[in-house]
Amino acid sequence: MAAGGAVAAAVVGGALWYLGRTPSTPPATTSSPAATATASTATTPTTSAVGGKIVILARSDYHQDAHMKALIPYFKSKYPGVEVEYIPKGYNDLYQVAKLAMTRGSSDYDVLYLDEPWIREFKQWAIAVDGVDLSGYPNKVLEPVRAGGGLYAVPILGNYNFYFYRSDVLEQINESEPRSLDDMMRIAETVQRKLAPKIYGFTGNFTVGQGSGAAGDAYALLLLAYGGAFFDPKDGVTPVLDSQEAVDALKTAKFFVKNGHPQITSWPDLRAIHESVYQGEAASGLVWNGWIQYVDDPQRSKVVGKVEVMALPGRKGPVAHTGIWHYVVPKFSRNQEAAKAFVRAATSYEAQLKAQREVGMPPTRATVYADAEVRRRNRLADSYAKIIEAGTPARTSPIWTAAQPRLNEIIAKYFQDAISAEDAVRQMHAVLVDLSKREGLI
Repeated sequence: MAAGGAVAAAVVGGALWYLGRTPSTPPATTSSPAATATASTATTPTTSAVGGKIVILARSDYHQDAHMKALIPYFKSKYPGVEVEYIPKGYNDLYQVAKLAMTRGSSDYDVLYLDEPWIREFKQWAIAVDGVDLSGYPNKVLEPVRAGGGLYAVPILGNYNFYFYRSDVLEQINESEPRSLDDMMRIAETVQRKLAPKIYGFTGNFTVGQGSGAAGDAYALLLLAYGGAFFDPKDGVTPVLDSQEAVDALKTAKFFVKNGHPQITSWPDLRAIHESVYQGEAASGLVWNGWIQYVDDPQRSKVVGKVEVMALPGRKGPVAHTGIWHYVVPKFSRNQEAAKAFVRAATSYEAQLKAQREVGMPPTRATVYADAEVRRRNRLADSYAKIIEAGTPARTSPIWTAAQPRLNEIIAKYFQDAISAEDAVRQMHAVLVDLSKREGLI
C-alpha cells in the first residue's frame, strides 16, 4: 500500500478465488533460513483454555472481506468459544484511532491490524506473540519484527510493489524480459518513441505534491533496486538516504516520468493507475498486487494473458518493495491469550490459503503459491512467490508518515527541474534527519 497514506489503503493482490476444498497440508518450506523455525518453543494454550471475546481494530474494504469470509471463520473453526468483533476503519482513521487508543492506554482493542510504516511506532505498546509457525516467511519480512522470543508484529497480508511488462509489446519491439535496470529503461524509452500515444512506455505511482505518492511508492522501489535505503537496514531508523544510489534512483524515476503515461505524476485516483494497465495503455511499470488483480479477467481487462510480473533486476539482485499488513496484540488487551491465539491461527498457512482462494488475499507465506489449486487458477503464482522472496522493507522508521508529504514536495521540485537530483536527495535526507532527531531516534 503501500504506498503510504491512501495508496496503501487500496492495495490488494490476486484474483478472486473459490474455496473448492479443504486447505491442503503445507508444502515443503521455502529456502528461507527461518523455514523450519517457530517464534518460540513456548507451549501455546489449548483450545479449551481460550475463551471470552476479542475486538479487532482493522481496515475496511477488501481487508474486511478477507477477515469476514476467511480469516475469522478459520479461527472460529479452531476456537468456537471465542467471540470476535471486527471494527473496520478507513486507512487514515485506522491509524488515528489505534494511536489514540494506545496513547491513552485503552483496553478497547485486543488485536490491531497495522500497515508496515506504522509498526515500529506501535512496538512500544505491543507484546510478543510466541508460537507462530514461521515456515514460508522470508527472513527479510521476519527480522524487523522479532522481539522477546516471538514477533511483536505478525505478517498477514502480503502487499508487494514490483515490475510488470506486456509480453506482446516486448515481442513487438524485439525485446525480452529485462535483466537489468538499464533494460527496463530502454524498453520504456523504445515503446514511448515507437508506440505512444497508443501505448506508453511506463506507468506507476509517481504522484507528487502533498500526501501519498512517489516517495513511498515508485521512488522507494527504485531506491531499493539501486541498493540504497531511506534508513539503515541494521536499525531501521537511522537516515542513510544521502548517497549516490539515491541520486541514481531519482534520476531513473524522472526518466520513467518522461517516458511514461501523461498522467504518471498527477493521477486523479488509484483506480486510474489500475486502468492504465487493464486498458492496455502502458507496456510496463511499477505496480502493487491489487492494481493488477483482474489482469486476466476478460470482463475487466484488455490484456488477458499478456502481462507478466517480476521483482526488479536490482544491482544487488532481485528486489520488490513490501507493504505488508501486520497483527499487533497491545499490552493493554484484557484477553491476551485469545488475541494471540487469533493471530497464530489467522496467519497460519491454512488460513492464508483459505483467504487466497476465497477472496484473493495476497499471502505473506510464499508457500501458499505452491498450492496446486492456487497454481491452477493463477498463472502468475510462481512469479508472485519469487516476488515475496525478493520483498524488502523500505519505510521502516516511525517518522515515515510525517516525512512522506515533505519528501514528495521535494521530488516534485526535481521533476519540475527546479532543483538538481543531488540537491533533492540532500534535502530529503535532511528532512529524515530532522524528524528522527525530534523523535529521539538518533
